[in-house]
Amino acid sequence: MTFLAILLGSLAYAMLNIGMGLQKKGAAELPVIEDQGFFKNLKNFLMNKFWLIGFLLVNVQWIAFSIAVTIGDLSIVAPMMGVGLIALVLFSVFYLKEKITVTEIIAIVIIIAGVVILGTTSTNGPTIDSLNDMNNLLLKTGSIIFLVVTTVLMFLLVIFSVIRKFALADIMFGIAAGIASGIGVIFTKGFMVGLKGDSFGEIWQSLKTSVVLWIWWFYLGLLLVYNILSTIFPQVGFQKGKAVVVTPLFAIAALLTPIFGGIIIFSEWTGIAPGILVAKIVALLLILVGVILLSLYSTKSKSRIETEEKSEEVLEETENESSGEH
Repeated sequence: MTFLAILLGSLAYAMLNIGMGLQKKGAAELPVIEDQGFFKNLKNFLMNKFWLIGFLLVNVQWIAFSIAVTIGDLSIVAPMMGVGLIALVLFSVFYLKEKITVTEIIAIVIIIAGVVILGTTSTNGPTIDSLNDMNNLLLKTGSIIFLVVTTVLMFLLVIFSVIRKFALADIMFGIAAGIASGIGVIFTKGFMVGLKGDSFGEIWQSLKTSVVLWIWWFYLGLLLVYNILSTIFPQVGFQKGKAVVVTPLFAIAALLTPIFGGIIIFSEWTGIAPGILVAKIVALLLILVGVILLSLYSTKSKSRIETEEKSEEVLEETENESSGEH
């Protein structure tokens, strides 16, 4: 089941990263958000094919990801973000015809090494068989403190930037988006417990039991809220700041938040042998370094390409104007 969780997590993050890349491309082409009304902004986003395809990928991946966090630990599934970034690089190379750099190759090797170590040292965390088990875990003092602190930090970052007229928007909204994504992952695991089963019949029975419980709908509402925030915040960061800053900060926060959530809330590292624990930490550090290198360098490369394209467009317009005058 751990292997299947890793596979589904990798697929989900691949769709997520490619989708976010397309969303970024689409958002960069749209008018400034605050200069438009709500319905005008909605129309602009939905009419942009790149943003719309990216939006669909980001949301469809939730199915694979939900299954992954149901059958596997968060501290195992969340690091598969690194594999998702590798998929984004390969997508850029083979579809967008961009060149892969030595830095990206090194980052890919580092991430693969981390994933291999993490996979070979994987252990099963505590079993969560029912919504009652999930409720008990989320109502622990440590769990409440973790969720409250991360949520407050998320909103403080956004409020700080807005009050200061979107100062440091790329940093503040990038981190806030990653935190929102990470907390959404935690509540996704909570929601999916209500659909647990080894067969369609068992899942159907779990669903019939869960739909009459308000807490199940509460988890659904929370995961939707946090996932929506994790979709909105990056768009603001892309328009008000630098994508080269937004992307890696989002990746880091979205990677670390569910990992710490898995450790603090679900006690996924409890009782692990010291040697295995060290190996897991090394694996996570490798994946984190690879994610930072890959997201940072890839975004820099794309930003440079966009700048060059804009310069060429300006040059062509200038030459056309000069030709017109003559």
